[in-house]
Amino acid sequence: MTRRTTLAAAVVAVVTLVTVVTGCAATGTGPSGLPAHAGVWRTEVGWPFSLAVRGRDAVVAGGGNQVVALDTVTGRERWHAEIAQATHYEPALDRETVLVSADDRFVAFDRASGARRWEAGVGEHAGGGVLTRAGADAIALVTTERGVVAALDGGTGHARWSVQVPGDIWAAPAARADAAAGAVLWEGDEPRLRVFDLATGAVRWEATVEPGASAPVIRDGTVVLGGGNGNFSARVVGRDLASGAERWSVPAPASFESGVTPGAAGDDVAVCDHFGTVTLVDARNGTTRWQTALRAPILESRVVLTRRAVVIRTYRGKLVVLDRASGRVVRRLDPDGFPVGFGEGEGRLVFAVRLARPDRVESEPLP
Repeated sequence: MTRRTTLAAAVVAVVTLVTVVTGCAATGTGPSGLPAHAGVWRTEVGWPFSLAVRGRDAVVAGGGNQVVALDTVTGRERWHAEIAQATHYEPALDRETVLVSADDRFVAFDRASGARRWEAGVGEHAGGGVLTRAGADAIALVTTERGVVAALDGGTGHARWSVQVPGDIWAAPAARADAAAGAVLWEGDEPRLRVFDLATGAVRWEATVEPGASAPVIRDGTVVLGGGNGNFSARVVGRDLASGAERWSVPAPASFESGVTPGAAGDDVAVCDHFGTVTLVDARNGTTRWQTALRAPILESRVVLTRRAVVIRTYRGKLVVLDRASGRVVRRLDPDGFPVGFGEGEGRLVFAVRLARPDRVESEPLP
């Protein structure tokens, strides 16, 4: 199953299910109905589409044209704003801004207050975006599903540059401020990976990749992604950020999906193939720290790395927590609904759950 098939299924679900937007109200209870403690909380949010977490902020886009920011420690609402036709793509956060993908545009909000800062149309269905910097300037690197890649001024939303790649973009873009570089993967006649200059959009290098590829991530001067031929020949590959030359590769049991975004922290990068094997590697030299088979399909998920844990979502909607040092599975969480997004905030696993009673955002302690 491809990312496109997954998205189609999501559209069918939206059309066929009747939903009631309930707004946002902190309940002050944990998942078992007990009083909230140690940052365990549950907050009702009607029909969430996506979630992003950074530090004390969890931002969820959902039904009823709502964007809601919650405190990751208490679960209480910090602010809410209106936005029409938010997409399922994960919002992006930096120190000052929240960037949300919505229909044919991107909308930026002030992270502290929720005030709308700017709106930028992209002329077609908006895809993923990331907030980064090019030198001293804030940049919103955005994509569309039909292949537009653009850098928007982080303060105004005005386009600094825009290019059209010859294919569809389903994978999340990557960017690295200290290297002033971005990376994007697209699917055309042959899947290709492009690394470009963030300030100008100029191509640094471009390479053909195998069709069963994950989204890219940039770490330690290396672009890392998973790739495979769809027939049990697959590997995690590290390419030199400056030249595109292959620096190392690590065998993997199966191919990857473009809806899987690798996780990175410190020198570690974690990638998961579509059969559910998680590989943690040292981005500097490709040393395999561990491989763990979850024995569950992984088609669309961000891999989240924390100081002690690796977290991923399975196709059936379970959240799996692994020990970062050993790869041992320490918890399999069934949220009684489908988690549309998750992340780590202040040592807590924060996740938004749809198709649940009630739809909600929830917090659980992490190891």
